[in-house]
Amino acid sequence: MSEALLKQAPQTSSNTTPSAIWYTRCPVPTTSGIAQHKQWLQNEFARHGITLDSIRASQDRAVRESHFRHSLAGSFREGGNVPPIWAKAQGQDTVVVGITWVDEEQLVFVRGDSDIHTVADLRGRKLGVVRKAASDLVDVGRAEGQRGLLTALHLGGVPRETVEFVDIAAPEWDLKEVSRTREDHHAIPTLALLNGTVDAIFIKGAGSARALAQGLRPIININDQEDPLLRLSAGSPRPITVDRKTLLDSPEIVVRYLAVLLKTFEWAKAHPEEVLSIIAAETATDEDSVLLAFGNKLHLSFEPKLSDIYVEGLRRQKNFLLAEGFIDIDFDVDTWIDPSPLQKAWLLKDQIVLG
Repeated sequence: MSEALLKQAPQTSSNTTPSAIWYTRCPVPTTSGIAQHKQWLQNEFARHGITLDSIRASQDRAVRESHFRHSLAGSFREGGNVPPIWAKAQGQDTVVVGITWVDEEQLVFVRGDSDIHTVADLRGRKLGVVRKAASDLVDVGRAEGQRGLLTALHLGGVPRETVEFVDIAAPEWDLKEVSRTREDHHAIPTLALLNGTVDAIFIKGAGSARALAQGLRPIININDQEDPLLRLSAGSPRPITVDRKTLLDSPEIVVRYLAVLLKTFEWAKAHPEEVLSIIAAETATDEDSVLLAFGNKLHLSFEPKLSDIYVEGLRRQKNFLLAEGFIDIDFDVDTWIDPSPLQKAWLLKDQIVLG
């Protein structure tokens, strides 16, 4: 662990209960995002003498990189599956204690004046995927684009060897707390498409609204597939992970964190309009774009589960990242998961008071 991370390790009291813990979530719809936006997570832990700090809000880039590395002790993460799978394969001793799944628009875009109208028309064409500046962090944007494009080719019956994948140079991600001026990481591939460098790109989620506004035209929406395992992406399933030491030393903290998420899920079901507003803030976009990207049932999508389909989705994403070279070391997904904290959280949930 770097010196910066050692300095930022959670403080503990004499009875080994931490006085400070960390959380992070991706700038996408997450249960943790709603709970922190409403200050429910912060307030619940404050009642027990524990400070909850945001990894992405740190002024120290080494700390912010724990969003990808999961290197901070006493830290929770909910969001896209590429970083936690990569971190686990890198040797980080983390545990999956829940999974959420938010379906979203998953679109392959071409230019508005393109003669490409179906996936079959992609044969012989250039498909753009970003490749970030060299570093030891996993290339999340590339994994996202490659997954989407390969799924589209599979659905359209187009062999991957009949298309040309073209690298689009992109900077390293530095994921800070979201703001209305947050840089759109789809901007660079969009420019490559508009200037003719490539013929098609993949965009998912809130970025789809911006792409449509720029005159791009979708030729397939993977989200239309009925089988959820065909809708897998870098975004869903979204594992909720915690470092194993925290689970072993302070299991009550993990259970309480999950209990707040369960209570948040129940609240979200009854407050669709407020959920829309919160997710617009979390994704640095507007409510119309959120509705377009995630649909009118978004508020029903925030239950942490460890269902068979969620676990199988996580397993298939791990297998995809291994097959495509994003991770080098295989591991067993089933032993990565511990269902007991979520089971106990259901028993604690009704004792949680939001506010």
